[in-house]
Amino acid sequence: MENLLRCLVLCLIHGTSCQLFFETIVPRRSWKNRWVRHTAIPAFAAGGLIISLTPVPPYFLQPVRLVLILAIVAQIYFQVRITRNLMLSVVFCAVYWGISTAVISIFYLFLDFAQTDASAQALENLTEAFVLALMTAFHCHYKSRLRGLVRSPENRLGALPLLCLITLVAFNTLSTEHTTANRYAIFVTVFGLAILGIFLFYLVMQILEKEETLRRLQLGAERTRSQMELYHVMQKHYEQQRRFLHDYKNQLNCVQGLIECGQTQEACAYITRMTGTLRTQFGDINTNHAVVNIILKQKYQTARDKNIPMTFVINDLSGLTMPEEHLVTLLANLLDNALEACERLRAEQPSASVVIQFKMVLEENQLIVSVRNPVSRPVPIKNNTVVTSKNDSAHHGIGLSNVDFVVRTHNGTSVLKCTDGWFSFSAVFP
Repeated sequence: MENLLRCLVLCLIHGTSCQLFFETIVPRRSWKNRWVRHTAIPAFAAGGLIISLTPVPPYFLQPVRLVLILAIVAQIYFQVRITRNLMLSVVFCAVYWGISTAVISIFYLFLDFAQTDASAQALENLTEAFVLALMTAFHCHYKSRLRGLVRSPENRLGALPLLCLITLVAFNTLSTEHTTANRYAIFVTVFGLAILGIFLFYLVMQILEKEETLRRLQLGAERTRSQMELYHVMQKHYEQQRRFLHDYKNQLNCVQGLIECGQTQEACAYITRMTGTLRTQFGDINTNHAVVNIILKQKYQTARDKNIPMTFVINDLSGLTMPEEHLVTLLANLLDNALEACERLRAEQPSASVVIQFKMVLEENQLIVSVRNPVSRPVPIKNNTVVTSKNDSAHHGIGLSNVDFVVRTHNGTSVLKCTDGWFSFSAVFP
């Protein structure tokens, strides 16, 4: 019973290390029931428990089953491609095996540990503690830097972790004599492998950081473009208001003249036309949030000029706390994509009916944003991301990538769907 309890505790520590490692680099999957997200650690722990309670295979096969368990659980709980998942699982296994090898080498070769069950358990406890400490430090240091990565260097450096793992396993299969020369030779070998592993790990992280910096620059350029469009629209509306106010006195004199002549019905009809012009030019959209009003009016006017209907479901957004630049990025990209999709559909199928359905409501302490529009052809979606071809990847996908960055920055969850000729985006922000 004591052994089982100890094994369970070690597996939970191991599961925590696994989750910290994966969630630092790749995003979690979205679940309807939020409590499912908290079952990742028990799932990793269950995998470790299965390994510890099953017969021990030949030594060179032990890392294989650890990699498979990690990959299976990670595929369930994280949004990651299979190839990248396998690479990350091998990286974690290499780190784990490297720490284990270093601990064993140092204690057995320099401290003359007796090879007993108690000493083996102590070394295992120490290994799990070191791995957890390393993954905690890794998570704290790189979580914000690697958030929202869209590319990874597995095609360039994917073989290095596997080579390191094979070297470690091969090294541990060698029999050694307890001589001073052998002890120092083994220590130098382990130390060299550790330094090599740390250097490779640092190199991978530097590449990831540079790619994230590049993605942030693209995000900034996209945000600047959207803000400049908003400023132009605001200036256009301001000029329209000035022109209307300039003629406002003449319009009122005309209404007064009609009333004085007893032409009440004509005066009412004239006022109706005036208010209709105001609605057409300045819109009736009012969410009690200045930036949201400007964005929605701009996109509504653009859709109206292109004869694309838009429907709105909105409420009082005065309590919205999201930064203005993130609101611009989120709404402008979503509505621009919807407008482009409707234009493409109308160009390919002139008789097709197009409409953009937009929802933005603040209720029960959460913000719900949804955009739905018809498409000319099915949009391929994988791991909650639109899949673009190599020819399109340089020019497309940046908008949705920026939207995804905003969602993750504010700890939201989003879902992309394309069914029955309709593409939809939905996001919930706590």
